[in-house]
Amino acid sequence: MTRRHSDRYSEKIGNNTLEIHYNYTYTPASHYDQEEEQVDITKVYANDKEITDFFWHFFDTDTMHDRVLDFARGNQ
Repeated sequence: MTRRHSDRYSEKIGNNTLEIHYNYTYTPASHYDQEEEQVDITKVYANDKEITDFFWHFFDTDTMHDRVLDFARGNQ
């Protein structure tokens, strides 16, 4: 059975707070299919200011994606 949830991940960076909103989907392995999981980052805020486009262009999104995925796994 597929599980889904939406939440937000926050991280303090210097004097700023980065808040990442995401959707997480997890489908366990079955007899026919492999396990699947996905995290989609939907919005990003820095100190309550929306910076989603800036995030995609200038952040190390692979690193942040991994942090959000680890957080999402713990909040299933």
